[in-house]
Amino acid sequence: MVKINCLVFLVVTFSTGLFAQEKDSIVNPKGKIYFGIEIGNNTINSYEFNESKTSFQGGLVAEYYFARHWSVSGRIKYYKIGASFSDDGSSIDFAGKTTYNTGRFRGEAIAIPLDIKWEFRLYKNFAGFLKLGYALSIETKSEYSNYSPAITENFPNYNHNLFTGYGLNYFINEKDAVFISVEYFIGGNKGKQNGLNIFDDGRKYLTNTLVNLGYKRCFF
Repeated sequence: MVKINCLVFLVVTFSTGLFAQEKDSIVNPKGKIYFGIEIGNNTINSYEFNESKTSFQGGLVAEYYFARHWSVSGRIKYYKIGASFSDDGSSIDFAGKTTYNTGRFRGEAIAIPLDIKWEFRLYKNFAGFLKLGYALSIETKSEYSNYSPAITENFPNYNHNLFTGYGLNYFINEKDAVFISVEYFIGGNKGKQNGLNIFDDGRKYLTNTLVNLGYKRCFF
C-alpha cells in the first residue's frame, strides 16, 4: 500500500509541476533554504519475534543548498523504536526459561537527524539523491520487559544513530519541491546476545527503516 501511495504521489506532483513550469526552466537551489514537512512509514527491524513492526512517523525539515547538487539538512522527527532478542532463538515468551541474555524493549523517540545530501539530475528538475548522516534520539517512552538479568538501569534514555538514505526530489518551481526517500537508521544498544561469529559482539542495536513523503518550500 505504501509503494502504491508513493507512486501516485510522484505521478501527481510530477504532472502538476510540468504544467506549472515554463518548458525549459531549470531550478538552481544554490544558496537557498527550504523548510518542509515529511511523513511516512516506520519499520522496526530490531524485533526478532512477532511484534508489530510498522507504524507512523513524521517530522519537520530545514535544508540549505550550499551548491547546485549539494545540501545539508536538519530535522526533528518522531518515530517508534524497539528490540527483542533471545540467545536460543525461541519465542519471546519467557515463562520457565533460564536463558541469560534475553529481553524486549518498546519505546518512542524524538530524533534530531543531521545529514549531507548529493543530488544528481535525472531529467530537468527531477533528481535522485544519496544522503549520509547522524542523529541524536531522545526516548520519550521506554518500556523494558523480560530482561534477564534486570539490567535496564544501565541503558541511557538517549541514543546516537548513524543513517544512510536515498530518494527522489522534484522542483515544482523555484520555491516548491516534493520528495520521497528511504532511510536506514542504526542506533543505541539495548542488550547483548552470544555473538554469531568473531566479528559479532552480540550487542542488540536499535534499527529502523523510514519511508518519507515530503514537501518543502523556500520562503525567501
